Amino acid sequence: MKYYLHYIGSKLYPKDIFIKEAKTIGVNRCIPIRMIKKLKFGDKILLGNFLSKEIYHIEHCPHCYKVGKLIALEHIKIGNEDVFGCPKCNIEIEREKSIHADKIDQRKNKKNGKANIFGYFVISGLNIKASNELKEELVKKLNIVMTRNPNLEIKRQCGSYLLGKSYVVRNTIEEIATIAEGLGKIMNEEVKLFLAGQFKDFETTIEPINFTRTLIPIEIDSNIQLEDLQFMKKVGLIYNYEKRAYIKKQEKRGRPKKG
Repeated sequence: MKYYLHYIGSKLYPKDIFIKEAKTIGVNRCIPIRMIKKLKFGDKILLGNFLSKEIYHIEHCPHCYKVGKLIALEHIKIGNEDVFGCPKCNIEIEREKSIHADKIDQRKNKKNGKANIFGYFVISGLNIKASNELKEELVKKLNIVMTRNPNLEIKRQCGSYLLGKSYVVRNTIEEIATIAEGLGKIMNEEVKLFLAGQFKDFETTIEPINFTRTLIPIEIDSNIQLEDLQFMKKVGLIYNYEKRAYIKKQEKRGRPKKG
């Protein structure tokens, strides 16, 4: 079965915190409009953490290293004995005297990693962050069935906002996103759209897979059936949005700033 996968950043959003929060107040993820246009209400978005491909420390011959060559040590045969040594020098090398390869920064290794999937959500809402004027114009163009006024104060690990009025609509996600995008161009402002829905537990692992900050299409075993949910298609209006800033290591307390 074909689905989309969305990664949750483990540094700002530890998995246990995200799951607890999602089960209480649902999922709300900002996705680029170009990707949102491909989706439909009722689609299931898998959620997971990305793990870089494991990096191994490789031990090199110290004698070859002195002449500018990196020769990896391996099990070789000297006489009748199997020893750990240099295949070029054909000598045994003690591990404590070997040259270790530099450690690769795994955060930059975004290819051929592993996705640890821990759940999914069913798209039942599209929340809009924009100016009040743009939101008013957007509402005028929707095919509205019902209006609700929850005025919910939402506090998440990644930020906080007020969810004002919401509208049950007949429109498709593509129609809503196209209208919002068009108004953004006319009014010369950035519009942000958030996919919203109910979280469900689900665990599996997919590898190899690359990293992306948006959505990545994947296929999982056709025998696995993700639960369908009943819902009303809703458009919500976001106010007073405050995104939690990611604090770089050198800016944390006790660490001097670079430069």
